[in-house]
Amino acid sequence: MDKRIPNFFTKYKVHIITWSIFILYETIILGLVSGRFAKIGSYTIHYVQHILLFYFHAHFVLPRVLRTKFAVLALPVGIAIEIVVYFFVFFIIENAAATLPGIFGVRKVTMAWALFIKVSWRSLYFIGFSTGYYFLINLLRERERTTSLERQRLNQIIEQQKMEKELANAQNAYLRAQINPHFLFNTLNFIYNKTRKSAPVAADAILTLSAMMRYAVESSEDKGYIAIEEEIEQVHNLIHLHRLRQNHQIYFNIEVDERVRNIWMIPLVLITLTENIFKHGNLSLANHPAILKIYTDQESLLIETKNLINAIHNTSGLSKGLENIAKRLEHTYGDQATFTYRSDGKNHFETKVQIKLAVLNGFVAPAALSDKIGK
Repeated sequence: MDKRIPNFFTKYKVHIITWSIFILYETIILGLVSGRFAKIGSYTIHYVQHILLFYFHAHFVLPRVLRTKFAVLALPVGIAIEIVVYFFVFFIIENAAATLPGIFGVRKVTMAWALFIKVSWRSLYFIGFSTGYYFLINLLRERERTTSLERQRLNQIIEQQKMEKELANAQNAYLRAQINPHFLFNTLNFIYNKTRKSAPVAADAILTLSAMMRYAVESSEDKGYIAIEEEIEQVHNLIHLHRLRQNHQIYFNIEVDERVRNIWMIPLVLITLTENIFKHGNLSLANHPAILKIYTDQESLLIETKNLINAIHNTSGLSKGLENIAKRLEHTYGDQATFTYRSDGKNHFETKVQIKLAVLNGFVAPAALSDKIGK
């Protein structure tokens, strides 16, 4: 209860201040003109009636009358009824207050045309103010609604421009990536043939790299989805390349649930997670191998990684590739996919991708890719 009173004054402070100024102004002017001031009780019962009439007209009568088809006719009739009802209420309250002259300082009144005209004029005075108040608050509400709509429209335009810019950047990146990839593959094949006898390790690396690059190009052309089995193969290729560079001193375990191999999803998620491990992880300790785990719990596809953090490497760019994964998952699967990553506080870094199988099962494998997997 104690909190309600301050909240009431805070909510209606403009009304309270306005009425206080108006009442103070009227009582002072009328008192000076008439040469006398009434008791506070008299001012109280009269202004309470005026204030109630003011808000009753603005919040009850006008909203209902102006909503009708015959508002032009209904409004004068409604105001006339208000005045008559107000007069009888005034008459009853005035005579009731007259029984306590020491408090209210008013006298009994008798039914007369002069009194009716006086009360009607006073009620019309406040009804006029109330009508102005009604149209003012509606104008402010309409302006606020218009401003809100304009703000929403502006945000939509900004968001659309942002999306168009991202699309243009993506298209440019795609065009740059399409600069004669066959020439690149033929060149790598040429280098492989020239080095496979004299430098078999380098030739092996070139062949593996060529396979990975071909996968990256072809996966972007195959309607955006790939079988997990294919990407797992490229993860093995990526690990193989790093082992060639590190003279096989790399400890990386992959655990794959056989049920997930033929599930289709967006490409390069597994490869990006693996690249992140190599970039920021320490894979040189046999008792702390990096782990990539892919499995299903009957409701979702789950991809988890865990690796020892390499304190030597700068981790400032750690989240760039991971943020890219998060955006791609959100754009493709919406709220049916989640992606989290964190440090466990024991110098290990963990990531987890979870995608509902229901949304994955909704993607039909392209025929060309289905044939490729079947071969």
